[in-house]
Amino acid sequence: MIADLTGKIAIVTGGAQGIGAGICSVLDQQGATVVVADQNEDAAMSTFKQLSNKQSSHLGVDVTDDQSVNAMTKYVISKYGSIDILVNNAGIIGADEWWTREHGNDDDWQNTFDVNVRGVVRCSEAVTPYMLERKYGKQVNIASIAARRGGTLPFYCVTKAAVVNWTQSKAAALASSGINVNAICPGLVWTPMTQRITDHRGNFNPGTLKSGYKDKDEFDALVKAWVPMGREQTPIDIGKVAAFLASDDAKNITGQAFNVDGGIYMN
Repeated sequence: MIADLTGKIAIVTGGAQGIGAGICSVLDQQGATVVVADQNEDAAMSTFKQLSNKQSSHLGVDVTDDQSVNAMTKYVISKYGSIDILVNNAGIIGADEWWTREHGNDDDWQNTFDVNVRGVVRCSEAVTPYMLERKYGKQVNIASIAARRGGTLPFYCVTKAAVVNWTQSKAAALASSGINVNAICPGLVWTPMTQRITDHRGNFNPGTLKSGYKDKDEFDALVKAWVPMGREQTPIDIGKVAAFLASDDAKNITGQAFNVDGGIYMN
């Protein structure tokens, strides 16, 4: 079986919905025991209930808080004995009511950095010692095609570019210890976050394209116009790449950032 994750213990932050839920679903299908970690614990429980492996679990975690992340790590080690896979998926687009501002304010910059960058670093640093003990581990960081160029939401784009650079830096540091660190840059994915964005800001521009969208129909039209393959990406698409990178099939891949975008950006 490709991407066989049987017996592996995986943490997925921001796993309650959208891309995170898709990743949890695929990891579960591939045999992993999945810890659905999310700030919204009720939503995390709902996603957990849809998994087939009932050895999996869910918990509330705030990736901006050291104590919360350390508690998550200790919980997983205590319950399962190891951490094989970490998928850093938790992320935000901006601070509260970011859609009301033409330009980002200090809160937009600080909050997105705290979640999208420091949250990734914090979770990675929390689990790395346990991976080093076994000289084994897979870390997958969810960036964005917004990392590839600037856009109308620079506070978001900059943090996703930082995730790619962190991935490369961490991969170089851990390569000799048998730990793989890679990133995924999703393209146009319709998720509950995307829905909230369109509800709040009808002329939203995702920061990577020249025109925005104000509803699902316009999103679909934008996909057809801008995605060479003519179709949107899905949370399951992202999950399948995450599962591959988390498997031993990808043992010689590290420090890479994979565009899953239907060909919008090619590099």
